[in-house]
Amino acid sequence: MRLYALILVSALAMIGCATEHYTTGHGDIGQFILQQAIRHGGVPTTTNGLPVVTSRWRYLEDEHGMQILLPPHDYPSLEAFLDQAFAGKAQFGPSGSPESRTRIHEYRMAQKGGGIQLSEQDSDTLVLIIRPFGASR
Repeated sequence: MRLYALILVSALAMIGCATEHYTTGHGDIGQFILQQAIRHGGVPTTTNGLPVVTSRWRYLEDEHGMQILLPPHDYPSLEAFLDQAFAGKAQFGPSGSPESRTRIHEYRMAQKGGGIQLSEQDSDTLVLIIRPFGASR
């Protein structure tokens, strides 16, 4: 529960500070997420045979980690990608329902902390890559 609270606080801090300065990304967003997770200590279950997820996306990085915004219809494909890449590492979720258009799913990146949070709102799909506490850019 304490870890969940810390992840939530980090996520809210990132969302509150993230109003501008996004960089437009291109290519396979799944591979970008995987690279960033590994860079921050994540240990995926597999890196082979993962689905390709292409979309328009943008990202912002700060001292807490990375925020990636995608269209709302990308949630199912990203959830499938993360479920396969981090099989057995889901800590929470999915919670919510497709009907309400608010779902959240969290994955633990490594034993020393950090995580990936996938959420869907009406306006977008949000991926947060949260660094382990004490980790630097």
